[in-house]
Amino acid sequence: MFIIDFDDTIFDTRALKLARLEALKTIGVSEELFWKTYKQARSDREGNFTYTDRRHAQFLAIENFDEEKIFGKLSEASQHLENFLFPDSHDFLEALKKYDQSMILLSLGDTNFQEFKLDGSKIRRYFNHVFLVSESKDNILKQIFEFKKDKEVWFINDKVKETKILWDKFPTIKPVLKISSSIPMEEYVGGGMPYFETLTEIKDYVSQSF
Repeated sequence: MFIIDFDDTIFDTRALKLARLEALKTIGVSEELFWKTYKQARSDREGNFTYTDRRHAQFLAIENFDEEKIFGKLSEASQHLENFLFPDSHDFLEALKKYDQSMILLSLGDTNFQEFKLDGSKIRRYFNHVFLVSESKDNILKQIFEFKKDKEVWFINDKVKETKILWDKFPTIKPVLKISSSIPMEEYVGGGMPYFETLTEIKDYVSQSF
């Protein structure tokens, strides 16, 4: 079984954020204000992920920007989402699909926005099951392991701390990390898990077990 993360693992979410930043700069939003309001829109007080274009536009409207103009710019920057897949994402997913294992996408974020990105990137066809959650991945993994008893469970993700916590709770998974530029390299080096720069390298690493 392959359990695969979406953001910054097979989809270059950081590049999408930067494209949206550049779009808003054209109407006077500073980089500092973009990131401030992005963080405000990203989650609620309980820590649940809530980010959407509309919510970000609403927070910028509080800063005296036109909400509809902001929303329009964010929407424009989010067109052609398939272009934000990493260059080797399709090849990687095609290669894993050939092993005839269950392919599960497990992504954390606002479910509506995650659906939007997933459908826009046109990769749903690779997966047997898709789980989009706004709180944590723990409960989904519990449910998966209740119904699926695969001997090998690969867990492919970019976040070191999140993966380590899940590995401690579910020690049968085989974690593999895709390096993200948003995470300090020291975390990968000290994480005790295999990590790679590209999906192609992960594909080659996985192939050694088949």
